Amino acid sequence: MKKFKMPTSYTVVFFALLVATVLSYFVPQSHFDSETGKIIVNSVVDANGNILEGQGLVQFGLFDVLMSIVHGFESSSNVSVGILCAGGFLAVLNHVEALEAAIISLLNKFKGNVLIALMMLVFAILGTTFGFWEEITAFAVVIIPMFVLAGYDIMTGLAILFIGATIGNMASLVNPFSVGAAVAAIGNPDLTIGSGIILRSIIFVVLYLIGTFMVIQYASKVKDDPKKSIIYDLEDKNNLMDVEATPPEFTGKRKASAYVLVAVIILIVLGNFPWERLLGESAMNAVNAPITFLAGIPVLGDLLGAGHFTLLGDWGFSEFAFTFLLGAFVLKFINKIPEREFMHVFMDGMKDLMGVVVVLAISRGIATMVGTSTQGMSVTFIYWLSSALEGVPLWVFGIMAVLVYALIGIFLQSTSGVAGLSMPILGTVAAALFLGTAIGEVGGQILLISAFVAGVNFLSSFYPGAVIMGTLDLVNVPYDRYLKFAMKTLCMLLFAAALIIAIAPYIGIVS
Repeated sequence: MKKFKMPTSYTVVFFALLVATVLSYFVPQSHFDSETGKIIVNSVVDANGNILEGQGLVQFGLFDVLMSIVHGFESSSNVSVGILCAGGFLAVLNHVEALEAAIISLLNKFKGNVLIALMMLVFAILGTTFGFWEEITAFAVVIIPMFVLAGYDIMTGLAILFIGATIGNMASLVNPFSVGAAVAAIGNPDLTIGSGIILRSIIFVVLYLIGTFMVIQYASKVKDDPKKSIIYDLEDKNNLMDVEATPPEFTGKRKASAYVLVAVIILIVLGNFPWERLLGESAMNAVNAPITFLAGIPVLGDLLGAGHFTLLGDWGFSEFAFTFLLGAFVLKFINKIPEREFMHVFMDGMKDLMGVVVVLAISRGIATMVGTSTQGMSVTFIYWLSSALEGVPLWVFGIMAVLVYALIGIFLQSTSGVAGLSMPILGTVAAALFLGTAIGEVGGQILLISAFVAGVNFLSSFYPGAVIMGTLDLVNVPYDRYLKFAMKTLCMLLFAAALIIAIAPYIGIVS
């Protein structure tokens, strides 16, 4: 008897598309009339804009299934280009070894609790912007020996890597591989990768403070008394001190490349922060003053295209892609990478993320089948769910969504896959529950996205996948010891994230 193997995320999302197709034979489409604010059940709108009642059952077939994927590529193109450009940029950055050299430099300059807090922040930022996770095993070879030399244990190094990255991933300020995938799967034109950045920033800060405090608490205890290490009794643990690896030197070129990474992160956050909506027009003008100044310089302003530059605060996925593309070219010129070599590395980075693009296209196909917020089966679901969820406290939705996504993560360890599978349907649930509330449909979907990244990445932080098991095997630390150490901190992070998401609608931080 063959052992069951979990299908790939492509197959899972495609199966969800087929389910949506089958539903079209049983669930009628409905229309939301924006003028009256009422839902007209079992109705469609013809080419002339007339509402045809009683004709809402529109069946889809094989042609529609395959064409929905084609249309999915079209409608998710801005997100896909952003993801591909991010992949190319990161490939070039890794190629010049700037990130590894920068981290080694920080390890040599700082000591004690300051070093732990700084390293936690570095990996949290990498997680919240780029979904840092797969690279952990490679960085363990550098991080763990350094902390062992500083008087800590192997688990301290593992905690800085895994918990630091988990903090960032659970918040995912502008992570294209989770937030970007979720926004694309929902298909709401009012959502961008910057939607909810205030809420997720608060989650990031709170989780960072909790996680860093708990890691420092453990590390200080171990440094004072090595016998208090959770792995003290293990005889065959490997601190990687004998690993023959020449760390890259932090040269001037690598230092400049590291600054490019910092600049890219800052620019993306500034571009997606809702300056005018939260702080007023004066703040918007102030943060965009350098752009306005450049646009006014004769010749130079024209050459730079400053007059066409999208103002910070109004950014979307196109500007997200532009930033990574620009960063990649800057890295090329700083490091004097030959044209052929640069294109090979950049294209390899893009190629590694083509799978994510395919998942996004299929998930947008699901959204095409299900419908929009004004027309389709989605409006019927909204009508049904609005009635069923009437009277349910808003905070219940936040907590339940986090827990549901943590459970989904057991069966599908792919953020883009989970987003593609769930967002077209749960996005409708969020819209139904929050329709008519202070935060509205978009606010409900922002909460859903925040719950998604928190729940799925919480599960990933201890799921026995290739990254965790490979890294633990590298240092000969049993999986149960890692769980014994990490679960208390991870559960605290989950509780804090769920609590913030639950109370967010009541305190006005859903932005």
